[in-house]
Amino acid sequence: MSVSAGSGVAKKPRYAWVDFAKGLCMVLVVLYHLSLWVETEVESGPWLWWIVSDALNPLRMPLFFFISGYLSISSLRHPLDQTRSRTVGLYFVYILWTGMFLLRRWLPFLSTDTPPELHQLGLSLILPTSFWYLYALPLFFLVTKILLRLLGTHSVYALIPVALISALAPLVQPYTSTILGEPFDAAKIPSVLANFLWFYLGVHGTALWTRLSARPGYPMLVGALSLYAAMYSVMTLFKLELFLETALSLLALFATAQLVSRISMETTVSRGLRNIGSQTLPVYIFHIILISVLSAAVKLTGLMPFLRDVPGLAAALVPPLLVMPLILICLLAGRLIKGSRLRWLLEAPTFLVKTREGRKPQSKEEIH
Repeated sequence: MSVSAGSGVAKKPRYAWVDFAKGLCMVLVVLYHLSLWVETEVESGPWLWWIVSDALNPLRMPLFFFISGYLSISSLRHPLDQTRSRTVGLYFVYILWTGMFLLRRWLPFLSTDTPPELHQLGLSLILPTSFWYLYALPLFFLVTKILLRLLGTHSVYALIPVALISALAPLVQPYTSTILGEPFDAAKIPSVLANFLWFYLGVHGTALWTRLSARPGYPMLVGALSLYAAMYSVMTLFKLELFLETALSLLALFATAQLVSRISMETTVSRGLRNIGSQTLPVYIFHIILISVLSAAVKLTGLMPFLRDVPGLAAALVPPLLVMPLILICLLAGRLIKGSRLRWLLEAPTFLVKTREGRKPQSKEEIH
């Protein structure tokens, strides 16, 4: 992980807050998917953790993509041939795990009334689906590089149309939801369109983030959080997501800049989050698979009726109790794989990412 030049921030503090923020995002992502599983397969809510996850929706992925763009600045200055790990490399990982994840649809105990179709499997490999974050990163990197090349010093002004696309992305949902049918996951095209803004803002917002972080204050943090709560309440009450969610994400980023500048990065919790944030790739990939395994295990062992007998119990207890165990299993699996001959499961083979001159390709900064 490198540090972009000219920010005026020491390397060590920047590493700390970056990994802290990424670790926080991972915890929220795992909590969200556990809440989603409980919500869709066990309960008929909405219940507590689903409500919490929904309230944090404007923060989770925007913050993650902002950091990814923030950490891509130096690499964007290099020729594409020297950044293959960010493009071809990540797309290889996306295709590999998407393919393996989708093959579960052919397992006998997960069979459905609708048999999987091979052409739908093919579409799932070239469109963003379950692991859409890994799909989006190479795409965002390439599009940003093109915009920087075409617009030069005026590239910051592209934030205006990109923000408009982000705000209107939900309108695309009805036209993309039917591209992939059951039992495949829906194409996450609206999510990709909505989140490019945050990656691009991360590329152009280094100086602004540094200024916001350098002037922390509890009144500003409390004010930002209070305004966020008020705006979120208005948005959900009057169904104004199309008009307010992008603004909410900007406010969430501002509050995060204030938060990370005030929190000690040496507490037990902070060190734990930093550890998670330094190894996000295995957590991102494996937690989705583990939740799928959990779902199958609950059905096969007959535990589902038990979980449904007490309304709200599973929704209240399962997500918070399973977040950290799932993350720890993911981290352990990641370390075992990276220390073995199977490291190609998490890193593209050298022949795909090496430069024409044979130099060692740059390492991925935004996801490990």
